[in-house]
Amino acid sequence: MTEIEEKKKQVIGLYGEMRLSMELHEFGWQVHRAYIDEGIDFVITKYYCPKCKKYSNQWIRYAKYNGKKRKCVTNLCEHCQKTELAVISRYLQVKTSEGVSTRKTNVRKFSFHPKIRYNMGEEIFYVWIAVFDTPREKLCHFYILNTKEVSKFDNMSLPTYQITDNQKTTLTINEFGEVLNKGANYDYSCFNAKFFQNWKALEIEME
Repeated sequence: MTEIEEKKKQVIGLYGEMRLSMELHEFGWQVHRAYIDEGIDFVITKYYCPKCKKYSNQWIRYAKYNGKKRKCVTNLCEHCQKTELAVISRYLQVKTSEGVSTRKTNVRKFSFHPKIRYNMGEEIFYVWIAVFDTPREKLCHFYILNTKEVSKFDNMSLPTYQITDNQKTTLTINEFGEVLNKGANYDYSCFNAKFFQNWKALEIEME
């Protein structure tokens, strides 16, 4: 890979992560980025009320002080206004891929290279981002899956998982985010049926 190609790859990666951050913020997550790359790119957090069994903002209480109405941000649930909120966390490994052109103008091939290869627990997720460049805009399609769910579409006992760091997943995706792979050995339907834009997957407290 040339220096220019490497720079372009880095820019695409940053673009995908920026778009992901904006999407997560829209769904109420606070996004924290790792300074040192140790496999986890983002830590995201939300407040959760263990009594109400729902996510919550911090309750803002108003009271008079020195004759004026004052605002006080508490750590209490905004719903019941008395339970201390817990901070719940998710850990994301983010992979961004820019599509390679195919014979069809509205279809690209994307390659993803996961670095976490095993079931790492309920709180650790992949977010795979396919950046689809069109004449009008750059479209971002997000696929959210728990690390254990790689086994739905791949054989994790392969030597490329167990011995080397070379296992890649290539997906053929159209401009609407539909994965078109029809594997003889693996079933890729989970990308369309479950992973695509599945932001609810991160809210495991609500399952």
